[in-house]
Amino acid sequence: MSPTITEYFKLTKPGVLYLLMITAGASMVLATNFNLNLVKALTGFIGIAFIAGSSAAINQILDFKYDSVMERTGKRPIVTGKISIFSATLFAIFLLFIGSALILYFNNFLTWALTFATWVFYAFIYTKILKFSGVLNIVIGGLAGSMPPLLGWTAVVGTIDPLPLLLVLLIFIWTPPHFWALAINKKDEYAKAGIPMMPVVKGVEYTKIQIVLYSILLLLVSLLLFATGHFGYVYLIGAVILGGIFIQKSWKLKKSTGADNAMSLFLYSIVYLTLIFLLMIVDRAVITYV
Repeated sequence: MSPTITEYFKLTKPGVLYLLMITAGASMVLATNFNLNLVKALTGFIGIAFIAGSSAAINQILDFKYDSVMERTGKRPIVTGKISIFSATLFAIFLLFIGSALILYFNNFLTWALTFATWVFYAFIYTKILKFSGVLNIVIGGLAGSMPPLLGWTAVVGTIDPLPLLLVLLIFIWTPPHFWALAINKKDEYAKAGIPMMPVVKGVEYTKIQIVLYSILLLLVSLLLFATGHFGYVYLIGAVILGGIFIQKSWKLKKSTGADNAMSLFLYSIVYLTLIFLLMIVDRAVITYV
C-alpha cells in the first residue's frame, strides 16, 4: 500500500513546523511594517517551510533507531514502515531542492545561505552529535529552531538587523524550558533510548529549577524588546502577562511531585510563543495605524 500524503506530511514534524512558520511569518510582517511584497513573502515562506520540513525528515531518518523505542515517536511513518527510508530520503531531497530554488530565484542568497546552514545544523550536527553530547544538548541545539524570525526577515528585506536577532534570542531562551518540560514527562523513554536529556542525567528536581530560572530569563528577554524601543505598551503589558503565567506554571511544576504539571507547562509554552509573536504584530499595528 502506497504511503498517503498525510504520512509524508508527518515527516515534516507539522507541530514543530507550525511554530517555526508562525515566527517566520510574523517577522516578515514586522520587517516590512505591513507593506509586504506578496511574491517575496510567499516564496520565502514556502521555501523556508520546505527546507525546515526537509531537515525534520532527515532527523527522522537518522533517528529511526531511537524513535522506534520511544512511545512518543513510535508512530512516526518510518518507524511504522509506512514510508521507507529510501522514499523518505527522496522526499527530503525534493523539499530541499524546491525550497532552495524558490528562495534563490525569488528572494536572495543570504536567506538561502542562512536557511541551508540551519538545515545542516539541525539535520546532521544536532541529530548525530549535539543530541548525545550531554545535558545542554537542547540548549545548543535550540539555535536551529530559533532561526526562523531571522530567515523570514532576510527573505523580505535582504538584511540582518537588530530586531530579528532579538527575536532569535527570545526563542533561544524559550526552547529549553519548553523542551525540558516534555523531557520530564518522557524521562523514562529518553533513558530507554539512551538520550542524555537533563532529567535523565541530572534528575527531575534539578531540571525543574533550571526551568524556573529560564522562565524568569525569558520574561526579561521579552521585556528587552520593549526596552530597546522596538515595541510599545500594548506589547509590554501582554509580554508581562504571558511571561508571568509562564513563571507561575514553571513554579507550579517545581513545587509538584514528579512529572505532575509538566505537560501543562509544555502546552502553555506553545501558546506563549504563538501569542507573543501575534502580540508583536498587534502592537506594531497600533503604533503604525492608530
